[in-house]
Amino acid sequence: MTINKEMNVNEYLKRIKVQSITGNAIEDIKWLQRQNLYYVPFENLDVINKVPVKLDLSPIYHKIVRNHRGGFCYEVNGLFHWLLKQLGYKVRMISSTIAKEKDQWYRSHTHLTNIVTLKGVDYLIEVAAGDTVRSPVPLTGEIVEDISGKYRIYPIGEFLHLQKYLDNEWASVYRFTTTPRTFSFFEEVCRWNQTSPESPFTQKKIVTRATETGRLTLTNHEIITTINGEKKKKEYQQDELPILLNNLFDIDMYQKQSK
Repeated sequence: MTINKEMNVNEYLKRIKVQSITGNAIEDIKWLQRQNLYYVPFENLDVINKVPVKLDLSPIYHKIVRNHRGGFCYEVNGLFHWLLKQLGYKVRMISSTIAKEKDQWYRSHTHLTNIVTLKGVDYLIEVAAGDTVRSPVPLTGEIVEDISGKYRIYPIGEFLHLQKYLDNEWASVYRFTTTPRTFSFFEEVCRWNQTSPESPFTQKKIVTRATETGRLTLTNHEIITTINGEKKKKEYQQDELPILLNNLFDIDMYQKQSK
């Protein structure tokens, strides 16, 4: 894993429009998480375009911070882990397994996310899982609520489950353990997620980011706008894609990219 001396905390903070850190650890991390969700899209455009994604922080930093792109979990949660460490947080990477449907799961340990310890309490911090929680979720089981829904961490067997309250019941988003991981742990599953026909990332394009009132999502043929829980879908033509990416997500796929 390469960490380039040009990687700069203030430049990252400017990218997510955070002007200052107050020193209140829990309030700061809520703000950092929310701003990251607003300004760094969760997207798989490189996977769809067959541009290899490598677990190397320096090019990931340039992609997200300098080139105003997003990425999938290894990139976005991985770089957020670097930011939190630079800011002095006690943070560790963990692996998790994404839920498909009830009692069905994608391949084990393919999702990278983070746990932060604040005043002796562990919190799940997620910035790269699509339409999910926007606040730190304590591993104590306390319910957290934001515009996207109600969430909790709940133990089932050997795993802890991030759960969302849907249709009058709790549904698992993903399951995990608190075992610390390194970036290199995810190298093989990162390749798998870019190449396997069983990977959800090779099937269709997805670009999505949170907004104050909901979410903007672009798929192969649709723009989905969610405002206060109501979704509106609109089809687009492929020749509109560059301007949609630019206007809605601040992504310019055709600009001269910083190296």
